[in-house]
Amino acid sequence: MEHFSPKVSIIIPVYNGVNYLTEAIDSALAQTYKNIEILVINDGSNDNGQTEAIAEGYGNKIRYISKSNGGVASALNLGIAKMTGDYFSWLSHDDLYLNTKIETQIKTLAALNNPRAVLYGDYSVFTTDPDKDILCKMKGVSPFQFRHWITFENCLHGCTLLIPKIAFQECGLFNEQLRTTQDYDMWFRIAKVFPFVHCSEHLVKARSHIEQDSLKKKDIVLDECNQLLSNFVKQLSLTEIQQASMCSSGLGYAQLASSMWYRGFFPAGRTSAYLSLINSFQAPLKEIMLAQCILMKGFLLHYMVKPMRKLFSPYSRRNIKQFLTRFSSFTKNVDRSYATPAQNASIDHLKEMNLADKFSTVYENNLFGGNISRSGEGSDLVQTATIREAIPKLLVEFNISSMLDAPCGDWYWMRNIVLNIPQYIGVDIVDALIKKNQTLYSRDNVQFKCVNLVKDSIPQAELIFSRDCFVHLAYQDIFAILHQFKASGAKYLLTTTFVDRQHNDDLGEGFWRPLNLQLAPFNFPEPVRIINENCTEENGAFNDKSLALWKLDELLN
Repeated sequence: MEHFSPKVSIIIPVYNGVNYLTEAIDSALAQTYKNIEILVINDGSNDNGQTEAIAEGYGNKIRYISKSNGGVASALNLGIAKMTGDYFSWLSHDDLYLNTKIETQIKTLAALNNPRAVLYGDYSVFTTDPDKDILCKMKGVSPFQFRHWITFENCLHGCTLLIPKIAFQECGLFNEQLRTTQDYDMWFRIAKVFPFVHCSEHLVKARSHIEQDSLKKKDIVLDECNQLLSNFVKQLSLTEIQQASMCSSGLGYAQLASSMWYRGFFPAGRTSAYLSLINSFQAPLKEIMLAQCILMKGFLLHYMVKPMRKLFSPYSRRNIKQFLTRFSSFTKNVDRSYATPAQNASIDHLKEMNLADKFSTVYENNLFGGNISRSGEGSDLVQTATIREAIPKLLVEFNISSMLDAPCGDWYWMRNIVLNIPQYIGVDIVDALIKKNQTLYSRDNVQFKCVNLVKDSIPQAELIFSRDCFVHLAYQDIFAILHQFKASGAKYLLTTTFVDRQHNDDLGEGFWRPLNLQLAPFNFPEPVRIINENCTEENGAFNDKSLALWKLDELLN
């Protein structure tokens, strides 16, 4: 979006903020992005006018509004009602913005070309000295998995967000009945219809001090969090559970239950455990047993061992710890062996289709679940950050002048690479996708063609780039495509491989599985180069995902 400079309203709710308010306002005024307004909402402070005096001392640099005490949610809602900006940015009166916070996010929005995106970022925590802060980096998840993520981990900081004002018009305001969880309740509702995108930058410094509500109202926090998380679990769709956990819904709910118990949210954990049992009822026996193992581990550890640990002798505690470690390792390994994309639950009807119809249906119905790219979350700007930097360097190093991208998908992330080569050809089996790419992205050195890799003639290029292709295909089709690639006269193949996998499986009834191309039945030699993608999907379950470069004349010999 060229010349994108929307007005941003920074809302600072405050109650008795004499200790920290000046620093917060100063950090807002120091923003390098200048199209902002700052609203300080005094939520009925009873400090003899000290908070008001600080705010009014800034004159017309800020807008000051005073109201009777009603809680943070009511102050934020008043700020939203009074704001004149296009985007909302919350700053707690005891926290600090880095001076590039808003500018960084506006640039990210411009690059995304999606004004409905909600941005969140990384933050740090300090006690007294902001220069002695500890950075908390968010891993970043796909927009479709965001609601599951904040249910599973709840580590998001609300002051890092940048939210389009229209989100409140469509999704409602903060729930003023909630005293400590109004923020997560709001994010969960917004995320149902607006994509949340991670901006991988340090944006906020959050202060930790004994006067915070989360410390002063521990009982209220615990009760509200249990109610909130129980509601979240009930509202998550089965598709969200499956795609985020990379397993069946029964196992996914069991993982949520274990996470709740680990964090001390026992009622919410029981809700998740109940849903796990209900959704495992008709599952295969092995799956039921695994779900039971996960639930049993969580129950033993968090209901019995931890509360009663002081009653055991040091020797007994050591033996219990060793048992739980072995048990945890067992469940993790079995769980990982069951990890398959949850799209499988949505694509049973594709099994009998030919490749063209199958992938056209996937594209038309967005069955990969990508809120940004229809090629799925693995094609967003977070999961492709490493390879977007590595591929241009590889092209230069190996003196590549022409590249065939097979399949090219919707070209979401590839258009963010400066390739600097005379010829790029993107091919895909989905005709509607290719026509759209031709209309939007074709130029002198960039072409798109509809090609069935199994049977059509392959355009000639020095390098064939084939990311996330073979993982969706049966062995028979993979070998047919590899022979096609070799026959095309290309010199190199750069393709996906999972280097730590110990065995390969044919596609069977599913639609995806990881493949290690150096194992049978492919038996590829050592690659010329390996690029680890630094994949963070599914909490690192696929951190061995890599692009490997081979010479085609050394394959299938």
